[in-house]
Amino acid sequence: MISLDNGFQEAVAIVASASATAMRLQECLQYSAVHHAPVSEKAMALLGLNGRKGTEVLLAHPDSSRGAIRLIEVEGEALPRARDGAQPWDSGGIFDINIRALQGIEPLHHALSLNGFASPAPITDWDFGPLSVREVVEADADGVVIALMERVAPPLQGYEGIGGPASWVFNSTQIVPDFDAGRHFYVDVLGWQVVQESELVHPDGRNCMGLPLGLAPGIHAKVGIYHPQGRMEGSVEIIAFDFAGIDFSQAGPGRGWASLRFLVSDMAVMLQRARAGGCEVSPEARFDWQPYGECRAASIRTPWGARLELLERV
Repeated sequence: MISLDNGFQEAVAIVASASATAMRLQECLQYSAVHHAPVSEKAMALLGLNGRKGTEVLLAHPDSSRGAIRLIEVEGEALPRARDGAQPWDSGGIFDINIRALQGIEPLHHALSLNGFASPAPITDWDFGPLSVREVVEADADGVVIALMERVAPPLQGYEGIGGPASWVFNSTQIVPDFDAGRHFYVDVLGWQVVQESELVHPDGRNCMGLPLGLAPGIHAKVGIYHPQGRMEGSVEIIAFDFAGIDFSQAGPGRGWASLRFLVSDMAVMLQRARAGGCEVSPEARFDWQPYGECRAASIRTPWGARLELLERV
């Protein structure tokens, strides 16, 4: 494990069927299933699912020790989607995870479309600050949203040893109602570093979020990417549009992206900062975080409803 105090280790999703979703994602991303077992009650409680039982499957890129996807199926009646009916620009919770298309974005997009994913817009070529990228947003019926990104320029570096069509999960996006408040939390409260900040505009209307082409040129959004060490690996991205959408900040636990898990060296300090920053903080728990080992843990929930789980080795 290489992500101590270095961004999130894995993204956690709640799905209707962990095994079925795992099979679809494995076929598309060529990840490996490295763990399949019941979820501990304490781990369920960190997600706000007190008293519920579940089964989990952990998918990991075979060439990476981080950036995994943990799928949790809740026993009994299926939960509704956490962002039920949300459009990509609606705020609250965790919107997506980001994966790099390493062998071209078209075949990966096609594979996901054959496995239950649909996109609000076609593959889009655009400039993101100093970067030129191709991007498409994919979503399945559970509300599991994956943004595929292919670097056009400058050439992608740091993934030379990563095989297969897709990278490990390197970033996750949250749509926030107030950019300054989101930036304050990650930079001033948690003490993270700025990876990149820019303003997102669509002068010709093209966009990957499904904004109407005739309206998109007049819509602006602020974008910021943050990470404890200033790296784009396990980083968190926030986007705030200059118009109000539906706010899902108060939504309860549901299907879709449920949390990001961070391995930290001093959980107590991080929880203290989170409380001071206006976050809800769960009671501390101790459980076996398979396949990594015994950990002390607690979850924090930001004012816009994104859940971050902090885990410390014991």
